[in-house]
Amino acid sequence: MSNILSLLSTIIILPFIGMIFALMAKDDEETSNHNVYNVGIFTVIVNLVLIWRVFWIINTSAPGLQLTETFSWLETPKIEIIFGIDVFSLLMIAAVHLAFLIAMTGVRNSPEQPKSMMVFALMFLGSMTGLFIAADIFSFYIFFEAMLLPLYMLIGKFGDIKKPVSLYRFFLYNLLGAVIMFVAVIMIFNIQSGMELSKVRALPMQETLQYFIWGAVFVSFLSRIPIWPFHYWISAVASGVKNPLVFVAVNLLPLTGVYGFVRFLPEVLPEVASFYILILEVISVITMLFIALIALINKDFQYKMFAYVTVYYIMYLLGVLSRADLILYNIGFSCFSFLIIVSALEVMSQYIYIRQENQGTSTPEGLLCKTPRLSFLYSFFILAAVGLPLSSLFMNNFLLLADLLSFNLRMGLMVVFSLILLAGTLLGSLYRLRDASKYDAEQTEAEDISPTLFALSLLVVFILLMSFIRPLWFVVGE
Repeated sequence: MSNILSLLSTIIILPFIGMIFALMAKDDEETSNHNVYNVGIFTVIVNLVLIWRVFWIINTSAPGLQLTETFSWLETPKIEIIFGIDVFSLLMIAAVHLAFLIAMTGVRNSPEQPKSMMVFALMFLGSMTGLFIAADIFSFYIFFEAMLLPLYMLIGKFGDIKKPVSLYRFFLYNLLGAVIMFVAVIMIFNIQSGMELSKVRALPMQETLQYFIWGAVFVSFLSRIPIWPFHYWISAVASGVKNPLVFVAVNLLPLTGVYGFVRFLPEVLPEVASFYILILEVISVITMLFIALIALINKDFQYKMFAYVTVYYIMYLLGVLSRADLILYNIGFSCFSFLIIVSALEVMSQYIYIRQENQGTSTPEGLLCKTPRLSFLYSFFILAAVGLPLSSLFMNNFLLLADLLSFNLRMGLMVVFSLILLAGTLLGSLYRLRDASKYDAEQTEAEDISPTLFALSLLVVFILLMSFIRPLWFVVGE
């Protein structure tokens, strides 16, 4: 064993330690179940401090993995667990933790079973963190599949899915992708015992094996991205979830598929993979346009959020397929703001949904007129989501779209058109919520968000604004 518990290992293990403390936390009527939520929030904050420390240690301008940790597991066959980090994966870890922190704050007063929710949420967070740090194919596969169990439990217990068959299909198809991926991993291991992901990307394979291995890799990762034909069962689950924490967890799953392509695609594609990618690009842009059009006519805000998340993930996937290092960095910085915006918007929309139910109204139109703090925050996050220069989403999406347009003009134009449709959808929702002419003055006075939550949200606003000014503003000398 080269390293005993180091910094990267600690970042992976800490959520699982928090999970144990969440199981041990005792709550009663006096604490209102806040102890369990406090354990989860404290765990995420501590890990964010460690992640910030890693940003200071690594060379943010250097390519390749850094802070590598190697653990010898088996001698025969020789299997080593390797951890490593680069700027892209570290940005993903930071964004996921911030998204979870925002979502946990949003469900802190939820009447649902807090202990189960926090346990499965931290288990999922630990698995995702391990996936981004894994530098060998074996640990990558373990974390890639380990997150399915806590996610399934979160959706089943707290997702409020009205059609259980959708949940079963969601789990079944992801499990099928796991089995296909496992067979591909075994075949890769038989070809080359070295399990580093960097070696897999440059692995020479016979033509017959290429078709199966690359086909298995593509199916496994695509089964987690809402691209036709996988969009049906994913949308049936993701668009029906009302709990902000569960919604964030469900909509982080496509990120694992996109990240899989980042780690597996070589710089020079073999002929077999090039054929697959051409078909994938055509299906991707058609799916984007189709989902954006449905979101435009759908009145359910959860579906609009699902459509927004899906179109952006597909756009990031198209950027990854270009295999340009500069574009990959643009995707990393853009996705950092994207995940924060999605989690904040979901918490705000859930707050509006609860106020709507308390007032007994069938529509929340004009609700923001009497809630100035909520109105400011919701307006800011909507405007940031549609691409106004309020976060790193603006500049990095601009560069990504410029690359897509130069690579394939028709494809790029369809992506731009899909984003315009989404912008119109979200701005239309904002307009209806702020339309004073439709606000019923006789209904119960709307309750604004608390000053504490407003102050925490302003901190998120500050992070997004600073990410636009300088993406790595929190790193001295950057």
